Amino acid sequence: MVSPNIRNYLNELAIKLDKTDFGSRSAIMSEAQAFLGISKQTIYRQLKEFCGWSSDRKCRADKGDTSVSDIALNAVGAICKESVRDNGKQTMFTTTATSIAKQNGYEIGVSTNHFARLLRNRKMNVKAQQVANPVQSLRALHPNHVHEVDPSLCLIYYMKDKQHIMRDRDFYKNKLENYAKVKYKVWRYTLYDRASGMIIPWYVEAAGENQHSLFQFLMFAWGKQDGRLFHGVPQLLYWDKGSANTSSAIKNLLDHLEVKYLEHEAGNARAKGGVENANNIIETQFESRLKFQPVSSIDELNHAAMNWAEAYNANRLPGQDTRLRRIGLSEPVSRQSLWQHITAEQLRTLPSIEVCQAIMASREQERQVKADLTISFKHPQSESSLVYSLKGLDGITVKDKVSVRALVYGDCAVQIEVPRYDGESLIYRIEPDRNFDKFGQRLDAPVIGEEYKSKGDTEIEQAAKAMDQVAYPNMTEDEIKKAKQKQVAPFGGQLNTLSYLDDINHPAYFEQKGNEIKTPEHLKPATTTLTLTAALMRITNSIGRRLTTDENKWLSARYQDGVPEDSLDSLIRTFTTPVAVGNGTTGFRSVK
Repeated sequence: MVSPNIRNYLNELAIKLDKTDFGSRSAIMSEAQAFLGISKQTIYRQLKEFCGWSSDRKCRADKGDTSVSDIALNAVGAICKESVRDNGKQTMFTTTATSIAKQNGYEIGVSTNHFARLLRNRKMNVKAQQVANPVQSLRALHPNHVHEVDPSLCLIYYMKDKQHIMRDRDFYKNKLENYAKVKYKVWRYTLYDRASGMIIPWYVEAAGENQHSLFQFLMFAWGKQDGRLFHGVPQLLYWDKGSANTSSAIKNLLDHLEVKYLEHEAGNARAKGGVENANNIIETQFESRLKFQPVSSIDELNHAAMNWAEAYNANRLPGQDTRLRRIGLSEPVSRQSLWQHITAEQLRTLPSIEVCQAIMASREQERQVKADLTISFKHPQSESSLVYSLKGLDGITVKDKVSVRALVYGDCAVQIEVPRYDGESLIYRIEPDRNFDKFGQRLDAPVIGEEYKSKGDTEIEQAAKAMDQVAYPNMTEDEIKKAKQKQVAPFGGQLNTLSYLDDINHPAYFEQKGNEIKTPEHLKPATTTLTLTAALMRITNSIGRRLTTDENKWLSARYQDGVPEDSLDSLIRTFTTPVAVGNGTTGFRSVK
């Protein structure tokens, strides 16, 4: 385990690597290697283990073809794009746009023709941008893999237990007051199974879209209903950005059910064309019947809608062929027949409504990772707390705080979420460790007195053992433990950590003269002061030479009032061992 400071450094390093091209990463890694004092391989391993980082970015297809920056390409492309009028006419072209960009500090660096070619290659030119977005064919892997859901306002409404249909002559923009009189309108919720084409309609009376209605619909559509074959929870839900769809309660329910949800962009209804077509089928094939045989309540409407949908999906409507026709099918097939290709593993049954209500209202809980890389958590389906092992999960270390969410499917499975270095989350699905005997002891633990088992070393433990072998060479693990207990010096006591300090050459400088604290006369020690001439004679006799001009000037300036006799020894040492000073001349140490 690394320290918090090193982990923060690794997080910053991961972000820096993400923002850097592959060709420039080596310099960053060399700098990190020098700072941390470990190999690049170890750094990459720690980035993966502690930060969840991995290098999987691909190089640009045109990398090496141009030195033009993306900033310049985007700027010129944007200038040309913004010059297009509403009628589609382009009023500014690449020649003018690159000229303007140059004057605004953008580095072009290539000819206009080359620049225009780069824009075309990256589909950033106006012509490419004006091409309508192509329709992308999408597919589901199996029945109940992808469900599309869409709420729509119906023309039907009820007043005083009587069915009414909104007529164009009564409900239009100049007669909105008639529309306002209908307080509770009828909303149609439609589910479309992408693989089989199964259609499930459901109606509710409400003032508008709300999460309560959406919850009721999902319970009806996914639950097992008498007289209906279709049921089960999907793996992915595709919907629009309605206010009910974005509610935290519904999303919390989907998270616990392990249902991923995707929202199509506003104005892009064709992204969920299956359910849009299903709505049209319901309007023309079912709701058109209501004018001729009205129903008096929502319950009657839903009963009739389920009967119709079951017959339509099974191709059982008298005189009608309602089989699904697709280019990839050799012949038309009923939607119900296609749905029956679902396997037991793919059919996830919906829990009771009470359980769904409880998990919808539940919240994530926080747990701290213990020293053995486990957490304890009481799953709603368990009578007591369970142990979940997080060993081997990237980005999770001891004392980390993780978010835990109980999942409906699996053996008391939970979802673990931990923030990654870049703010994104790492998400794992794990089940509890049940390898215990009736006394609560681990079954894979060694039996005392009979066997000894060693659990697999983690990467951190492996690194620790490798370092121990360096510090205590030619010793077994047991010998190393005993050596540590006896406080045997590591490296055989040969590691020089103190003696070399005596041999350090420290730079010498003239000492700055300070202001001496005046000492009372009665406390001053009795000292003898020599005249400058007498002191000079004593010094020259001791060092065996005459003082240089610079040395003489310094001594005369320093001791104008005479030289204390107890300072002579220091002066003699100073003039005996001259040192080099910054200007290349010979200086000498100063004394107090």
